[in-house]
Amino acid sequence: MDSRDSSVSVATVPDDDGVVSVTASLAKEASVLFQSEKYLECVQVLNQLLEKKQDDPKILHNMAVAEFFHDGCSDPKKLIEILVDVKKKSEDLARASREQAEPMTQTTSKAVSGAKGNGLPNNGCVVFADEFDPSVAALNIATILFHLHEYPKALSVLEPLFQNIEPIDETTALHVCLLLLDAAFVTQDASKFADVINYLEKAFGVSYKP
Repeated sequence: MDSRDSSVSVATVPDDDGVVSVTASLAKEASVLFQSEKYLECVQVLNQLLEKKQDDPKILHNMAVAEFFHDGCSDPKKLIEILVDVKKKSEDLARASREQAEPMTQTTSKAVSGAKGNGLPNNGCVVFADEFDPSVAALNIATILFHLHEYPKALSVLEPLFQNIEPIDETTALHVCLLLLDAAFVTQDASKFADVINYLEKAFGVSYKP
């Protein structure tokens, strides 16, 4: 698994007043360092970010992946354990965000007579998913399992992602599909392989010729 497979994404986070903050600069620096394979320096910058945004799932995710590459990819099972925990944190935060948005949705619908799809709840969910989307962690878990030749386990992670792929970021969704194709091919699951090919053709215009 190389740096292109890791699905690492370091978010650019604006301050409350909309001005690009120190955290945004650090996030960009960490991303550049990771892409340059300067993993130790990347971890050091991510540690600075973590001091400003404690327990942020995305930072914890990126730090775990950077440390994994810095250590020569020597302990993939440890990385899986960390990513499972990060994924759970992401899901908990997303759940809390949805619960918090529900009263706002009800208030808005009462204030605007007959309003449908006012955009407030959807916009909130979209922004939140960009910062805390657990699908990236899930994709990395599946990638590691695939490289460990634990194909049934990789499929068990990938299939739920594929079944609910529409809300997932386009780049992440494409990686999910390509990895699922590999897993379906290795396990000789022709039906799953065909399903993914059909989706790729419709969603991305990707054609497959055997």
